[in-house]
Amino acid sequence: MNKLQKRAWYELAGVVAAVIIAAIGLTVLVHINAKGITGLVAFTVAFLIAGLVAFIGNIRIYAQFDEREKNIYNKAFALAAGAFIFCTCFISFCIFFIAGAKSLIPVYVPPAIFLFGLFTAQFVQSAAILIQFAWEQADEQ
Repeated sequence: MNKLQKRAWYELAGVVAAVIIAAIGLTVLVHINAKGITGLVAFTVAFLIAGLVAFIGNIRIYAQFDEREKNIYNKAFALAAGAFIFCTCFISFCIFFIAGAKSLIPVYVPPAIFLFGLFTAQFVQSAAILIQFAWEQADEQ
């Protein structure tokens, strides 16, 4: 198993853990009826720091890939981006048509849709990487 395959498994495990933690956090925030600028600022700072750390780590790891691995990663990322867009749009319109255009939905639904889309995108990306490597290994035999 090479670096990219290991990374696909680690990222999948990481996003599962992150979605579980975020879902628990969202549940707690809904329960306490969180509102106000303080929570928004804290969330923004935490989100920006986590995003920056992930971005810098991603650049460093991506530079270590060879051309074949970069090609596989780029294809998988494109599929994941498409899956995220499709998933969030599809669920949003399902809610729109099922609940009705004039009905009200709870305010925690959009973040839940985002978390589900994030999980779906990472699952698609990891699966695409692992499937592409499996196809290559099957072609070599």
